[in-house]
Amino acid sequence: MRSIAVTVVLGLTLGLSGIFALRTTSPTTTFADAGSHASCIGIESSSISPPGSSDEFPGGRAEISHFLKSLGGPPGAIVSGTAKLHLGSHAACDAAG
Repeated sequence: MRSIAVTVVLGLTLGLSGIFALRTTSPTTTFADAGSHASCIGIESSSISPPGSSDEFPGGRAEISHFLKSLGGPPGAIVSGTAKLHLGSHAACDAAG
């Protein structure tokens, strides 16, 4: 009886370990869009990530960061107005300018 219990516990442990390994090392990646309460900066950042997912900024967040730094001054000062907007969609944020 004890050997059956050990076999069951060992089988469950190995099975759960296998499921965990598959879930954490899966080659597919899940990406989420920014929520409707996100700032326009959050929505924009989400829409250009990961790199290669946007024609607007193919380099993703790194490309926009380099662009902002090239303008001179602190990037935060450049984007602070947009960061305060919470318009609910990418289209609405783009329309706001």
